[in-house]
Amino acid sequence: METNRTFGRRIRTAPGVLTTVAVLVVCAAGCDSASPAQHPTAAPKSSSSAPASPPDFTLFAGYWHGHGNAMTVKADGSFTMVKRTYKPCDQNPPPCDPNVGSQIIDGAQASGRLDTVSGTVATGVITTTNDGPLLPAGPVTFAFDSANDAINALNINWCGPKAVAGVCY
Repeated sequence: METNRTFGRRIRTAPGVLTTVAVLVVCAAGCDSASPAQHPTAAPKSSSSAPASPPDFTLFAGYWHGHGNAMTVKADGSFTMVKRTYKPCDQNPPPCDPNVGSQIIDGAQASGRLDTVSGTVATGVITTTNDGPLLPAGPVTFAFDSANDAINALNINWCGPKAVAGVCY
């Protein structure tokens, strides 16, 4: 007989019984062919009930533009986009680009919201659009390029005020 400490209690066992007891204790929690060291332990749950702070979309907030496109992103993550369709309204049904005087108005319009941000990438969704092929409804990713002061979304570059020449034109 040998004396061992198990779970804070002193027990006396015959040789080999302690090993059997240890295996049974491990298997009570769900035994498979993995060794006890491979069973992850659950992390204690936090008792904090503080709500998570909202994502910070400051990096993406502002007016962004390019050749035939413009986008406004608000600090709360909501955004609007417009893009040229290159279809004049006098020859095509909407969505099309109307002429107002000597100005061509971008005919494709969309809006949505950003939901998450991680570093220089934000993800969200386009919730409304009038031109699915150009500005499709659904998931969207904004990738900020600090070297060029531009956001790439939908494979379109949207430039900020300090954009490098030629990035968005």
